[in-house]
Amino acid sequence: MLDSRPEYPPPDLLHQLRHRFGFESFRHGQREVMEAVLARRDVLAVMPTGQGKSLCFQLPATLTSGLTVVISPLIALMKDQVDALRTRGITASAYHSGQSQQERDRVLQDMRLGKLRLLYLAPERMQHDWFIRQVRLVGPSLLVVDEAHCISHWGHDFRPDYLRLGELRRQLDSPPCLALTATATARVQQDIHDKLEFRKPLTVITGFRRPNLRFAVEICSGKTEKLRILESLLKETPTGSKIVYCSTRRHVEELAQSLGKRHSGVGYYHAGLADDLRVSIHERFVNDDIRILVATNAFGMGIDKPDVRLVVHHDVPGSLEAYYQEAGRAGRDGGHAQCVLLFQQSDVATQEFFIQKLGEGVSPSGTAVSERQDASRELLRRMVSYAYSQTCRQLTFLNYFGDVEETTLGPCGHCDLCSSPPVVTEADHELLHQARTVLATVERFQGRFGATRVTDVLYGSTGKAVLDLRLHTAESFGRLRAIGRTGIARLIRRLASSGHIVFDGLEFPVVTLSAKGMAVLKGTDPLVWEQADGNGGEDKLPKATEKPSRSAPLHDGHPDRDLFDRLRALRARMASEEGVAPFMVFHDKTLRNIANRRPSSISSLEEVPGIGPAKLERYGRQVLQVVNEEEGRAS
Repeated sequence: MLDSRPEYPPPDLLHQLRHRFGFESFRHGQREVMEAVLARRDVLAVMPTGQGKSLCFQLPATLTSGLTVVISPLIALMKDQVDALRTRGITASAYHSGQSQQERDRVLQDMRLGKLRLLYLAPERMQHDWFIRQVRLVGPSLLVVDEAHCISHWGHDFRPDYLRLGELRRQLDSPPCLALTATATARVQQDIHDKLEFRKPLTVITGFRRPNLRFAVEICSGKTEKLRILESLLKETPTGSKIVYCSTRRHVEELAQSLGKRHSGVGYYHAGLADDLRVSIHERFVNDDIRILVATNAFGMGIDKPDVRLVVHHDVPGSLEAYYQEAGRAGRDGGHAQCVLLFQQSDVATQEFFIQKLGEGVSPSGTAVSERQDASRELLRRMVSYAYSQTCRQLTFLNYFGDVEETTLGPCGHCDLCSSPPVVTEADHELLHQARTVLATVERFQGRFGATRVTDVLYGSTGKAVLDLRLHTAESFGRLRAIGRTGIARLIRRLASSGHIVFDGLEFPVVTLSAKGMAVLKGTDPLVWEQADGNGGEDKLPKATEKPSRSAPLHDGHPDRDLFDRLRALRARMASEEGVAPFMVFHDKTLRNIANRRPSSISSLEEVPGIGPAKLERYGRQVLQVVNEEEGRAS
């Protein structure tokens, strides 16, 4: 059995960070987690997507002589991390069903001989007692559970296979455990502690604020409006990669086909595709062959692509946790990016359908299933509240996850609610009359009907449902026929966005009057709402052309464009030869630093942030050759 004790005296973590990984400094919380891991403590780290969670176990794994076992939910994620570690000269492997028997035998042999620092496993592998015995013989020094929220019924992505991980830990003689997640409320955190049997754990929660991300919500009337806004966003985001999330496989394929008629480099991804096709699509996305990817939530967990500039949720996700995690795949390089939710109230029914399916094939009296369904509905309600919220988007996330420290810093200043035009008191008497007519109709119905039925009454529809319910006798019947159904729907959306009316319920939401709306109706308060634009009252598009907030970290310097492009071409060739994604060789930020500094020797190249010894030895001379060639052109 390998000696799994930490090395003494305590290592210089900053030196190792720079020497092995090429980073100049730790991100918030990383050092604290690493020191606890090296002290053999149980740790729960809740860090936003892009905060460097993986480094919290990868760096300690290079400083101990034992094996670090990493439980990871996706084969594609394992491959990405193993490839990245190997480019840094760190011995790592994955063991999974997608490998040949010969490949798996080689991994086992390397593990037994003590050649591996890290071994990545899928949670399903824990079902094989023989395999667990092989790992136990090696004596792991650390058990890492990535995406740890999957262990909780109260989280947004519960996976039954994760429930065995507490038992796995006991079978491996209870090594120290590090649990990592980007999204965990206080209840989910406690569930992780309990199910992994933590002993006096350290819990590290770093700031959830993402100052480089601009969050926005567009309340949409239907598919046509969604497509129009999506096309505008794609047009205004010419660089980087884009991800568009949809709730169903069918919708993914239909939208990808539609976008493919007007854009190049469009692909789609969902769990219904064959394994080899999903792997191929993933690789094409990280290698920039696919620039617009339409996907279900099956795509993206742990994807470390730095240049995603736009994430659009075409359909409402099932929870704020899911939305925050998926949106957080944008801007991982620190550059400005947009995260936009295209919200249509009727889309909520799709999520309610998924919740209903949780109980399929299970006895109706099953308490656990009922609790999961109730928990899922509560998560969905919070998501819908976010869509209609009038509070800073980032403050909503900070309050939801209990990030008190970041909340005290106040609004973000650049989400749609912070940067939208100031609210105005409505001076147009005709528009004021129309809005008051909508409010009066909603108040009269007292929460019995949804927006469609309210629209029917105001338009003067004589459909069967209206007549059967005798709604044609309403005082406001037909009052707004002159502005058409579209105009009425737009009024309802504006009143919902401004908080004068609210939607209640999920599958069949009804519309009710808020206290704010009642005050306008009674005449005690003026109608104050967001200023409409000059296009006949059309809802405003997301401000895709806005410049990044001053608080958003941007790329350093202004490198010579020709040299930067030549370095990118070199990186593409090296990545192709090694069969890895380009960003695993060098991030764009590293290439910009090289183009800025124009190093002329190995020693000066070594001083560039992002270049450790392994990459210096592997790629250094080729990089210097490109820099020197560019210098020759300039002279």
